Amino acid sequence: MQNINLYQVERQRRDGPEKAQMLLGLVLLGLLCLLHAAWQGWQWRSAGQLQVEAESKAQQQENSLAAARASFIEPHLDEQLPAELATQEARNRELQRLMTYLQTLAQQHRAGFTAPLQALADQHPQGGLWLNGIHLSDGGTQLRLQGRSQNQELLPAYLDALGASPVFKGREFARLDVKRGEDQLLDFDLSSRPADQEKKADE
Repeated sequence: MQNINLYQVERQRRDGPEKAQMLLGLVLLGLLCLLHAAWQGWQWRSAGQLQVEAESKAQQQENSLAAARASFIEPHLDEQLPAELATQEARNRELQRLMTYLQTLAQQHRAGFTAPLQALADQHPQGGLWLNGIHLSDGGTQLRLQGRSQNQELLPAYLDALGASPVFKGREFARLDVKRGEDQLLDFDLSSRPADQEKKADE
């Protein structure tokens, strides 16, 4: 009878990584750590350069500010400036008045005497009153009327009619002289100037 040995020595199975794989992993991990350390070092170096540049610019700005403060001269008000300013303002006011006067003269020159004469013709009564003299000066702003009237009521009506005209509306007369002549007619002298100014204008 033959004996059969059923017991067999089984080899222990290894499920973990091999030794070569572990060494390769450690080498790769070390390379990654070196790369990370190199990248961190480069970042720190760049940050340091930026900080040095920022500090340099800040120092330059501080130096420029210090130089500007050293060269700054505080302004002082000239004591003669207010008087000169007042003189210039007075000259400007005189020039403005002169310009206004020249504009008024230009308007009067353009207007002429046509409008006043036309208004006198339009408002002249049909009869009983007539004009012997019409004097216009200063572009029509100064007016003097000399005439005669048969009736003392015609003169106020004539003046009211002139005052209603747009040309003479609002005009004020400084003098009105009325006297009766030897022929019983009324002689009137109507002027926008007083008598003394009228004499100077005639001279």
